[in-house]
Amino acid sequence: MRPTTLIPILSSFAAAAPTTQPIARDAPSPSPRVASVSYSGSGCPSSAPGVDRSGGFDDMALRMNAFEATTAGGVADASVNCQAHLAISGSAQGWQVGVRDVDVRGHLVLDPGAALDYYVTSFWSEDAEKTVTIRGTFSNGGAGRLNQDVTAHSTVPDNQVVYSPCVGSGGNVGLLNVNFRVALQAAGQYGYFGKDADTTASENWSYVWRRC
Repeated sequence: MRPTTLIPILSSFAAAAPTTQPIARDAPSPSPRVASVSYSGSGCPSSAPGVDRSGGFDDMALRMNAFEATTAGGVADASVNCQAHLAISGSAQGWQVGVRDVDVRGHLVLDPGAALDYYVTSFWSEDAEKTVTIRGTFSNGGAGRLNQDVTAHSTVPDNQVVYSPCVGSGGNVGLLNVNFRVALQAAGQYGYFGKDADTTASENWSYVWRRC
């Protein structure tokens, strides 16, 4: 089992809205490119992932159209994941990069007493033993059913960022893996996370660079 750094985040309910991008730090110019993307997981199976990708390396966003978790289908449907595998190349030599900020969005329904845990794990295939996981929770401690769009923003502390290998003269950054998983916690209550008429489960992330 690979060692994982777990960063707990308690999320409050908020209307989903665009998130302000963090101030850019020192980084190579031009930015690298995403040479290819593939997907796996119950929420985006490789045979028919149903993912809409927008943006390039610096501003990529994923809309996961088939990503739905519900307590109505039993334990197997209450936890869903989607992992993106990004081959990144075209960087200047002498740099390393890692995932720093993560945003997740979707439509959430929770009966009183139910909760949703979400996890975003990132690692590089070239050093898959090093991972970092952001964990957050939405819970309903009220008396009525919650039924609304939600968004959460999390930041990996500087000393816990998992960096790519040092880029060599060929410009290859590596294969980045980002896994988004949700798990509904309910004891007889109804819970759902995914989409509605106006919202689709989505995620985006930004990076931090350092010289090596």
